[in-house]
Amino acid sequence: MNKIRYYFPVLLIIFISFLVYLNALRNGFVWDDMVLIADNEGINKWGCFWENFVRDFFDTTDDTIEFKYGYYRPIISFSYMIDYAVWGLKPWGFHLSNIIFHTVSCILVYSIFNSLFNNHTISIITSLLFACHPIHTESVTWISGRTDIIAAMFFLSAFYLYQKAIHSLPINEKNCSLNSPEVLKLFLKHGKIFYVCSIILFALAMLCKEMVATLPFLLIAYTHYFAGLRNRGQFKISLLLSTPYFFVILLYGVIRFIILGIHTVVNPGGEEMRGFYPTTLSFTKTIFIYLFKLIYPAHLSAYIQNPMSFSITEPTIILSIFGVAVLIFLIVWLKKRWAGMSFLILFYLVTLLPLSNFIRISAPWDMGFVTAERFLYIPSLGFCGIISVLLTNAWKTLKCSFSILEYVTILLFIALLIFYSGRTLSRNRDWIDEKTFFSKTLKEAPNAALLHHAMGNVYVREENYEKALDYYKNSLELYPLYHAAYNNIGTIYSKNGLFDQAIAAFKEAIKINPEYIQSHFNLGTMYYQKGMLTDASNEFKKVLKLNKKYVKAHNNLGIIYAGNGQLHEAISEFEEALKYDSHNEKARNNLAIIKEELVNKSPDKNL
Repeated sequence: MNKIRYYFPVLLIIFISFLVYLNALRNGFVWDDMVLIADNEGINKWGCFWENFVRDFFDTTDDTIEFKYGYYRPIISFSYMIDYAVWGLKPWGFHLSNIIFHTVSCILVYSIFNSLFNNHTISIITSLLFACHPIHTESVTWISGRTDIIAAMFFLSAFYLYQKAIHSLPINEKNCSLNSPEVLKLFLKHGKIFYVCSIILFALAMLCKEMVATLPFLLIAYTHYFAGLRNRGQFKISLLLSTPYFFVILLYGVIRFIILGIHTVVNPGGEEMRGFYPTTLSFTKTIFIYLFKLIYPAHLSAYIQNPMSFSITEPTIILSIFGVAVLIFLIVWLKKRWAGMSFLILFYLVTLLPLSNFIRISAPWDMGFVTAERFLYIPSLGFCGIISVLLTNAWKTLKCSFSILEYVTILLFIALLIFYSGRTLSRNRDWIDEKTFFSKTLKEAPNAALLHHAMGNVYVREENYEKALDYYKNSLELYPLYHAAYNNIGTIYSKNGLFDQAIAAFKEAIKINPEYIQSHFNLGTMYYQKGMLTDASNEFKKVLKLNKKYVKAHNNLGIIYAGNGQLHEAISEFEEALKYDSHNEKARNNLAIIKEELVNKSPDKNL
């Protein structure tokens, strides 16, 4: 009977988790999926495995891609490699993995709440709400959104094992009066394995996403709230137990920022938005923007434009400050009266702190205060828990009074579950392919230059260059400093044989961003096609100055040298190309031709 009581909720959670995301299996690769998976040569090269731990998340092995946003996600890159090994480039396999990761997280939610409240009803309701809440579609339905799911999976695992470690301590009246060293000795004796595993899982979570750095603060609060220690050294014990977790954060910071030098890339524009005052005001407002999205997830968007706030007199800011004050008051007031509810409110606020933007998240400036639905994957747990506790307590109260309203409470939960599930199933369809996704997202954010640019990329892949050009021009109207749009316009002009217009577009891109490698390379290619060999050579040299591993630039420069009769210089460039890409047939063939010509002492003009 006990086994049925445990396994039935778990099976129900698995069923619901799969049911609401089943139609996502039909979806393809969308947006960042193209760079990180579909066009990423590194995911099928296990020799590149360790490179994931020393490079930017978006710094793929393709030398023509120079996306570097200052993200460090080695475990996520590793997950893509595993998926590729199992499924190849079949999108449904990657989507299935996302659903599995989400399901595991939902089961962990059930286990954590069972330990927290010792109440199966609260645990089941919370995990089911978490499983089907549509705010999670950006994390689950979008393959690249798995960053939040896998990070949460390790985060929740670490939290649950810490719970196990804490509650393995035999608390009785004698233990409650023990001093800190004695309590710690007992803790390490009875919960050492759980504790060590928790720390390891937290380290893995940090290698997925830095947002999980709030865990040690939550563990301090959890120990303070629920450990059952009533001696004066209780807070000291909680600090000591959290110390290894803080050490993990420190080690992560040293490795990422100092040793590897991976820092957040701040996009040009919006400098006035980076001050402490507007960031504080905007974050306060955004706490409730997130809360309203959780309460009523009707208008979901993968591109949220949340204007910065600059004055404390704005009505939304006044209301938000009052709201935050109420939440803080409730945390303190409920601590001794309703500890579980107090902790859940605290959980929601603490897990939002990494979204404060005091360390600005890499994003287009027109987003204003960087806001995204996928960021709510972990904080939403606090919200789902609050709803669950309120519904359960309302049901118990009404049940005791034999009121018909107890059935209304049950119906309310069922209605909420159906509404959330329906919205999730509907939202999944928005991610079916890039054209559908960007069309839907542009309706929610029509003034987003990035979305117009991305839509242009979609039409380029369809070889509809006229429509692509329109979208690129739209993006420049919205954001004149969009150097990538100029580059892509130049590429379209070059395909149409409009070399002069292409050169002008590439120069504009370089004017905005002098270190934009692709435009330097494309400009060099245009000069070569026009017979301007000196200018072409100069551009390829600039490319190699920016990235010495750019194989195509080495090869093209070698061709120019060979054409000028500088055969030894040509050989050097072809050998450099092969040094970084030993399978490059063009460089290998060119090198063979030049060496043969050197032997014959008759330079070949037809490389």
